[in-house]
Amino acid sequence: MTQAPQASTRGPSALVIGVPGPSGAWPSNEAKVGHTVDLRRPWIPSPGIRAAAAIHVGVDVEERPARGEAPEVHEDEIEDGFEEARRREGVGRQVPPPSEPSRAASSSTSTSTRSSVQQPGSRKHRKQQRVRQEAQTAGDERPARPIGTTTPVNHARERPRSWLSCLHPRKLLKRSRSSLAAAAAPAPTEDDDIPATAAEPHERPSRRELTPSEWRAYGYWARPTLGPPWTLMVHNATPPEHPRELSPAEVDAMFAGLREHGGGEPYPERWVARVEHPSLPPRPDLWPTPRQAFDPLPRDVQLNPWLRHHVFGPPALHFDLRLRAADALLNRAPQDFDDGRRLPGPRAPFDLDGPDGAQPATFPGVPRLRIAILAGDPQPEFWWPVTVLAHHEALPVLVCDVLDALVANFEERMAVDEVRLLSEERRLMVYRAYARRTNLVVGGRPCPKDDGLRRVDYLGDNVCFRGLEPAPDGQGFVLFMGPPP
Repeated sequence: MTQAPQASTRGPSALVIGVPGPSGAWPSNEAKVGHTVDLRRPWIPSPGIRAAAAIHVGVDVEERPARGEAPEVHEDEIEDGFEEARRREGVGRQVPPPSEPSRAASSSTSTSTRSSVQQPGSRKHRKQQRVRQEAQTAGDERPARPIGTTTPVNHARERPRSWLSCLHPRKLLKRSRSSLAAAAAPAPTEDDDIPATAAEPHERPSRRELTPSEWRAYGYWARPTLGPPWTLMVHNATPPEHPRELSPAEVDAMFAGLREHGGGEPYPERWVARVEHPSLPPRPDLWPTPRQAFDPLPRDVQLNPWLRHHVFGPPALHFDLRLRAADALLNRAPQDFDDGRRLPGPRAPFDLDGPDGAQPATFPGVPRLRIAILAGDPQPEFWWPVTVLAHHEALPVLVCDVLDALVANFEERMAVDEVRLLSEERRLMVYRAYARRTNLVVGGRPCPKDDGLRRVDYLGDNVCFRGLEPAPDGQGFVLFMGPPP
């Protein structure tokens, strides 16, 4: 009889590690509790927000000077540059300034051992001196110049070139021969073998991953939480029907009318969306109003960390499609114990109508998001594709829009013809899933026993959302579902 191993009496090591995902880390764009608006001081953004100009390139803007701004050069770097230039031209030799070319040519003395000494200023003398200097420095490996220095111009070796040189007979003959050869060459046809490198388009520049603070910044702007004495959350993203700019006195009156005097009944509907105030979070420049007639390819956008597919381990959200979208929870990163065990982390509330759910679903923002494929579906095509639309034309698709659209799509009832197309084994699996769902309590109310088959029953045991991925054909996204933990 084998003895079962005893559990360790020590507690967890408190080492929280992330499940590898597309971004290589556990999502941490959760809104911070207590980050509220205080009218006594300006808004303090989350740390770590980078410049928006570095979104479409692989190099951060901070690593190079801005356009039109010269790099900072110190005096010691300039002096080191002149010392390096003197060493290249000869030890102890003076480096003449650019304004004195005649002195630079006449000060150099010839070291030739021939009996006939050339005049220092003659053309033949300058040519011999240039040949000797090039022979001496042919094998030298010159170090890089310090930043901000320039190589002194040797006017004795440089000859100004006139524009008439382009009319030289040799150059004109060379151009005519090249043009005749290009005209005589046959044009490529479709049957010709073209190298793959020439046919492939240029690779797109790498786009950096957005930081968690940048995702949170939009959620804070869309759903700001006003601190005392109001202590309520308002909707700030959806523009009003008749927008207008408020004066400072009107802004103060709006704040005063959000709650009755003495902490009475709140009136969040009196809030004027997109009002500007130093204490309110500003709108991030990364998500302007999306163009309604333009849909970027799914592979060209970044999904919000809440919506990214995790190949293994718990997903970022515990989202059961049999329940409401408001019942979604946040999955914490798994924890490692000293005895070698690894268990899921604790769950936290996910504020669907707050800064978490109000974060954009993609970057850049899109006016619509199509879910066209169900992963693991044995049918030739997905029966119920979903097109998620933003709830306002001035806003991108948000995380809450995606969750609400999935619940609305799968709570529809199955048609009789759809049930008939199922095999006997799949039909039995659907009936068992229906029996389990009718025993649940959704929103504080039990599910009726005669509710009927719904599309969520077609999923069987895979009723939990695991994330999205771009479809291989570029036509929308793939939906991944999995069983409960």
